[in-house]
Amino acid sequence: MFAVYLYKLFRNTFLQSISGAVVFLFLFLLPFICHSQELPNARKYITNGGYALSKNGKTIFSKNLKKLFIPASTIKLVTSLAALEILGQDYRFSTWIYFDRKRKTLYVKGSGDPYLVSENVRKITQSIASKGIVEIFDIVLDDSAFALEHKETKGSDNSKNPYDAVCSALAVNFNSLPLKVLHKAKTSSPEAQTPYLKIMGKIGKELSSGYHRVNIDAFPRYTPLSNGILYSGQLFQALLRENGVTVTGNIKHGKVPVNTPLLHHYIANENISDLVQMCLLSSSNFMANQLFLALGAKVYGFPATWGKSQKAMNIFIHSSLELNDNQIYMVEGAGLSMENVVSPEAMILVLNKFKPFASLIPLKYGVQMKSGTLRESGVFCYAGYIQQKKSQFPFVILLNQKRNTRYKILKILHNQ
Repeated sequence: MFAVYLYKLFRNTFLQSISGAVVFLFLFLLPFICHSQELPNARKYITNGGYALSKNGKTIFSKNLKKLFIPASTIKLVTSLAALEILGQDYRFSTWIYFDRKRKTLYVKGSGDPYLVSENVRKITQSIASKGIVEIFDIVLDDSAFALEHKETKGSDNSKNPYDAVCSALAVNFNSLPLKVLHKAKTSSPEAQTPYLKIMGKIGKELSSGYHRVNIDAFPRYTPLSNGILYSGQLFQALLRENGVTVTGNIKHGKVPVNTPLLHHYIANENISDLVQMCLLSSSNFMANQLFLALGAKVYGFPATWGKSQKAMNIFIHSSLELNDNQIYMVEGAGLSMENVVSPEAMILVLNKFKPFASLIPLKYGVQMKSGTLRESGVFCYAGYIQQKKSQFPFVILLNQKRNTRYKILKILHNQ
């Protein structure tokens, strides 16, 4: 009996030792089993940055996976995904036209349409003329659907470049003005769809000869109205006259009075899917932040504010994406601000959720991706999908360094 006891004791001790060794070995190897690998040949191209490549929902290669970086325009993918989910793919912006027949006053009320371009304003004015309106005195522009805490977007320098154009509930042509400056500052419109406007002559005097597209609100005001409102009013004036409507009064800024009859409800032809595709292709900061502001208005009601949109985006990030502030943080939707940060891990998750809409992302170097650049600040990024046969592999490259080596890293990831 004693011999049997010794046998059982030895056997149990031996099995426990083996079991303990297996558990220890598993726990020791777990980080290596679960974590993605770093690519040695990419190390020389990174001084402050990270990347990730995903396959079947799992990250297989990465560096600094959880570290936060400034994403520049790649953050437009997050804004686009939120717009597609919160506003809906088929959502369309509206512009309302009211007319006081007694005072012959036309009111134009916007809701933040990012694509109220000359061609669409022409459609609106054609509809006004078709309703028997032959004479208008004043044109009043109502942009009260936005009540922004600060005019400029965070991160914007309010430069003359069109990428710094300010957001507004009523803005035409992305709040940027096209013009051609000839000899002795004589100006003309370089676009067939946009007629010559008086404001072109004013701004043209401050520019050199050649073709320009400028942020209209970066120039001094020429009237008590903001340049953006003046620009919108002059475009409506010109296109109304083009359609045979006499316009004799002034351009004014104000709200539509209660009980003013609605003359025309313009619903944009372009839905959110169309706008996202155009926004990502052109990398329009104006369009991205108009969508960003629309999110806040959708969730919390008009007027749109930066605060409402930041809150709505924060809820989307936490609830829909299941991410936290240590993984992604946004203050605006275009990527202008250095306060926007995202980790490679978070961007991969965004890309995995974006897959149903991947066709909206433009091609660059044969790869479906969005780039992001803040050159003077040393921000160089890519995010998108590497296509292999019928498979899509989400990837992200986030560099916050002086050297722009993102294309070399992309080639290395592509070779994997």
